[in-house]
Amino acid sequence: MIFPGVTFTSPLDFEDLAERVVVASSISKSHAAPGFRSGWCIGPAEFCERLLPLSETMLFGSQPFISDMTALAVSRPSPVAAGMVERFARRAALVADALDGVAGLRVHRPEAGMFALVDVRATGLSGEDFAATLLDRQKVAVMPGESFGAGLNGWLRLSLTQPDDRTALAAGRIAAHAAAILGNAA
Repeated sequence: MIFPGVTFTSPLDFEDLAERVVVASSISKSHAAPGFRSGWCIGPAEFCERLLPLSETMLFGSQPFISDMTALAVSRPSPVAAGMVERFARRAALVADALDGVAGLRVHRPEAGMFALVDVRATGLSGEDFAATLLDRQKVAVMPGESFGAGLNGWLRLSLTQPDDRTALAAGRIAAHAAAILGNAA
């Protein structure tokens, strides 16, 4: 899910980090298969040895077709993922162009994935308060950053999974909401 023009570097590429890195992944997002609950972990041998009993317990009774589908999915480039990457990159640019610098908002433009982060601290509201009033007044649902830990207090997470026109409409409403908040504070 890496956007065009972005170079991905894995921490596993660095010898001095490799024994301290654990990678957990799945086909849920990369192949648009969330219901299959199929994934894997890569890490140091001791970590994998300790994880094995847990994974065997969790996966007991798992249907073989899920493993077969996962093996097939990761064995070649995903045409589904390629389309998602193009759409998400376009929508990330749309969100950044519509919101960054507007009414004090700052967009952390993603280089991969299906979400963008927006800093709303200039409005004086927490991410939770901004999200709640945005839903109430503008009918736009976003996740407050606080849902993902204290480091994202005052931020919002926006999904890039909606069609372009709906993403543009939501971005316009977010900008209007921030402007109204700042206008009311003056």
